[in-house]
Amino acid sequence: MPRLARLPPVKYGWYYVFLRSVANRKIVTSRAELESVLKLLRVTLRQREARLHAGYIAEHEVHLALQAGEGRLSDITGSFQHEYARIFNRTHHEHGSLFRLHHHELLIQHQKYLVPLAHYIHWIRRLEAPHDHQDGLWWSSDSIYRGSKKQDWITTNVVLRMLTRGAYSREVQEEAYRKLFDRPPQPSDCRLFRHGSARDPRILGDDKFIDDNSRKTGRRSLDQAGRVRDSEGDIPGVVTQVIEQFNALCEQRLLRVQSAAWRHIVQFENLRSRSRKRPLPMVRALSVSYLIEHTIATPTQAARFLGCGPRSVSAQRRRFYATRFREIFSAGTEILFCPLIKPRAGDRSR
Repeated sequence: MPRLARLPPVKYGWYYVFLRSVANRKIVTSRAELESVLKLLRVTLRQREARLHAGYIAEHEVHLALQAGEGRLSDITGSFQHEYARIFNRTHHEHGSLFRLHHHELLIQHQKYLVPLAHYIHWIRRLEAPHDHQDGLWWSSDSIYRGSKKQDWITTNVVLRMLTRGAYSREVQEEAYRKLFDRPPQPSDCRLFRHGSARDPRILGDDKFIDDNSRKTGRRSLDQAGRVRDSEGDIPGVVTQVIEQFNALCEQRLLRVQSAAWRHIVQFENLRSRSRKRPLPMVRALSVSYLIEHTIATPTQAARFLGCGPRSVSAQRRRFYATRFREIFSAGTEILFCPLIKPRAGDRSR
């Protein structure tokens, strides 16, 4: 069954976001990197005027309960993932994507589900990932709610006041928090946060909340219309991954001079321009092939996004550049969507 379209952005919407690393890679490998993730997350949220209400970070995953600002949620997630991957790869002398292309994103009715969501996030370490917090390489906002640590960038008062029906006493709030959060969350709530509502897996709330947001975003809920794909939120992620993997292959398999020249050219803004400087036409064609084969976009939609005409990404051109790619890199185009292994000394002998 095809993956669902992203919902259009909802100003000041409340979301559950789950980011995962690609296979065979870790998001954090040391306490210093965990601190780097937290610092970058804090900066990103402040820049986008968003608020974090609960979070859990481990070696392979990031779980966030947050309220977006006026901008798009994708601006928050995209900026964070791109900047941290850049920092991580530079530190480890590696290349390629660090986060999976598609992340879990759930719009929630916060009046009903914010407290259960925070409860679920604070229990993920014990519920789902006992192998993913070795050597203390994990962080949770649970300790901040319990008063053992202070972080001014974590918003706790909304959840705490919901727990105590508006009581302002911190002592009363923390007691209510411990009384509920010392127990595991309801299994039914866990399933909802993993899969969304029965009416629409992208939204979690009562019928009125789902209907209101369907009207607000201009999208009918899934019981009113079939499961449809919308390429708007997916094309940038696919193109970004192709760019990252292509440049990593250049670094690994081409001579240093050619590698540096191609990596300088193959950038997101250049790919969306009308420039035909090599190897931009090849990278465009490979990106469009993936978009079409996985029904993420039509040829016309992909061409429009990349700023080129349909002929530039025709089936004949795509086959030509796929063959050319295999000749240059001695690999099939599917390698662009697999994590690349760090090259050993002497690998670049060509």
